[in-house]
Amino acid sequence: MSKALPSIHTSTEELKHWLDGLIRQLRFAQLVTAVIALVTRLRDLNTELTKRLAHLQRARPRSERMRSLEAQLMLPWFANAKAKNVEESSDSPNEERKKKARSKSKPSGRRPLSPELERVPAYNGVPAEMRRCPVCGVEMQQMGHTSCEYLDVIPAKVVVVHRIDEALKCPLDGTIVAAPAPARIVEKGVLGNRLIVEATADKFLEHQPIERQSLRFNRSGVQIAPQTLGRSVCAHLDLLKSLAEAIIEKTRGPGLLATDSTGIPVLDPSSAEGIRTGAMWAWTNALWVSFFYSPSGDSDSVRRFLGEDDDATSTERSARDVQSDGTSILSFIERAGGTRPGCWAHARRGLALCARSGDRVALEGVRLMAPLFEVERASKGAGENAEQRKARRLAESQPTVEAIRVWVDEQLAITPPKTSFGRALGYIKRQWRRLILFLGDGNVPLTNNRRERELRKLVLGRRNWLFVWKDIGGERTASILTILATCISHGLNPRPYLHAVTDGLLRREPVETLLPDRLGAKRPDLRVPDFDEPLLPD
Repeated sequence: MSKALPSIHTSTEELKHWLDGLIRQLRFAQLVTAVIALVTRLRDLNTELTKRLAHLQRARPRSERMRSLEAQLMLPWFANAKAKNVEESSDSPNEERKKKARSKSKPSGRRPLSPELERVPAYNGVPAEMRRCPVCGVEMQQMGHTSCEYLDVIPAKVVVVHRIDEALKCPLDGTIVAAPAPARIVEKGVLGNRLIVEATADKFLEHQPIERQSLRFNRSGVQIAPQTLGRSVCAHLDLLKSLAEAIIEKTRGPGLLATDSTGIPVLDPSSAEGIRTGAMWAWTNALWVSFFYSPSGDSDSVRRFLGEDDDATSTERSARDVQSDGTSILSFIERAGGTRPGCWAHARRGLALCARSGDRVALEGVRLMAPLFEVERASKGAGENAEQRKARRLAESQPTVEAIRVWVDEQLAITPPKTSFGRALGYIKRQWRRLILFLGDGNVPLTNNRRERELRKLVLGRRNWLFVWKDIGGERTASILTILATCISHGLNPRPYLHAVTDGLLRREPVETLLPDRLGAKRPDLRVPDFDEPLLPD
């Protein structure tokens, strides 16, 4: 009889025969070892299949919140016990005080409408047939009025601007002077500046493709060919290129850089299949956000963004502090003398995927990491600076980090490396020296989630307009996303900001005066109004 453990695909009869042979030979130690190994294989296979099934059945983005992970556990008795503990903890006096404090802090009733919005008067008089008393028939007199306010919208209206240019003539010598024509995005074009700016904003803010915008105009009785609208938007993006380059220079400046990338489909007739995949990098440095397109997502594209060339300062430009995920593309930064702080959200994500499939051991790791995020939330709520945040991390986060390191080492010793749980543990182990860098610098965020949120703007648009036209389309897309993301990061309303900077560039104003920080200080009307409460939950 073979001593090898049967395969998962072995029939039940063959497995039973194999186990009976071990029992007859009194090889109980080997029997226990074989059963444990077989159960382990079945568990890993079930975890992997459950994860795939859960991924296919989820219609909404996968949540990594602790409560959601606990609710998705496969063992009902554990979920019920956890729910009972949650109910018991929610009835504690501290929770009751927190609920009362929250209820007192929130204003009751409907939120008052903004006083900055234009008020349009609308008089609602009593109809003529109701102005006589229904009892005696006498003409009734006005008693008073009641009023209410509600939000409404006036639909956009397409108009034809009939411009008349004045000309003057000197009566003595016949000299003629004509009014200079206002600068336009497309000289002698059929589309005006405001319509082109609105089309650009609709595509890259609201993710409406050019063809869909043309259909909307056609339904309003205005025929605008998609080719005409598309070329006009491209001319607008070329006009904005100098502003995007100025923002990129600000992003490259001193400070902590952070980056992440995603693919972008590129329509290219010269490629084998007519379409290929480029790379779009999102870079941040404080409030400055830059998107950088490259035909390929290799280390050379990162070097080009950092401004690396063949001169003597190339190594200095690469020796930066750049936060990212665990990609090997950025390894040259560490070789040049820089640092790469890691992302605890990526470290947590692999465990969260396993926990969602029913692995309670992985859920234990997710619970161990939860205090790290609580410490960051408390620091943000307290408005701490970098030094205060560093002190808080050393006092509260460092013990948690040590506990996580011990737990990871223990689990790696007993977990097969090729399982989903083993791969998640291996990622944490390989990235450990990068993950702990946040403890020594209060400026380093705990996660790289901000870059993923910035890339989400591109991903949402990519689902609608599908691809860009050659590399020039990728570069234009990077330019407009750079301007919009930095504008939003500075608290400005992106649509009015696009109109303002377009007018400034057409008037040949210095690009430096049009950057979001300087234009926002000069034009308070461009700022997004502050609300006491968030309109949407975090």
